Amino acid sequence: MRLFSDYINDFLRGDATALQQELGQILLETQAGFSVSAGGNPVGFFDDFVSRYNWLGDRATKDRYSIAQNLARNLPGAMMQDWLINLICSLLRPYPTLNIFTEVKVRFGFYPLWNAGEVALHSPSERSDLCVGYLVDANNLSQVYPPEGEWPRTAVSRLPAGTAVIPLITINSKIRVSQSEFFDWQGRETLMTKGNPNCLSLQVALRKEMDSDIVEAAQAYERWFLIGNGTETNVVPDHEELQRLIHVVGEHLRERMT
Repeated sequence: MRLFSDYINDFLRGDATALQQELGQILLETQAGFSVSAGGNPVGFFDDFVSRYNWLGDRATKDRYSIAQNLARNLPGAMMQDWLINLICSLLRPYPTLNIFTEVKVRFGFYPLWNAGEVALHSPSERSDLCVGYLVDANNLSQVYPPEGEWPRTAVSRLPAGTAVIPLITINSKIRVSQSEFFDWQGRETLMTKGNPNCLSLQVALRKEMDSDIVEAAQAYERWFLIGNGTETNVVPDHEELQRLIHVVGEHLRERMT
């Protein structure tokens, strides 16, 4: 998925229309409100983030700025991903050795797999929405490359050649999640945590299109967070669920890093 900044830059480019530039400026101001590096506060901006999502889904907004089809789906998703990155970044200040990644391939681990009587180690991977962990030498996983610069750092969106990520936390983010997407995440979560036993794998959604009882039946409540309730234009933020997410991530960081 394209990053939120990519969309903003497209809307603000020199040959963009006046309305595109107007939308780009609105989204840039939105981003500044939750961007840790810009002095924003992702927790304090939570209500405004949800309000901006509702505004993007409004028919008048879509008509004015020609937000349709893929853009109507992907732009809010990119905004949520960016907000989540900054939320997690805000929790990483006590842990200067950790890096934050987005849209990079993260290995599920190493699995000995049989093929025609031969056994070889394979490392399946996925492109992760958000990951916290170490950047390491792909051929020597004990060789850790420290993050560059002081906190807060921007998320790494492209891995240098010959490197890999050892994940401590992975987050799959969804604006709206269906039941099939929930089960898809569960399958990947099982692979990720088996191959990386200290990794906390979470799913965070803004709203749902599924039966909530399935979360309890799947025993996934502790790794599943629904931070809003409603439909495309009237989502109401769930502050208790946001605080639960912050608590779970914070406790995992303390347990594994101190």
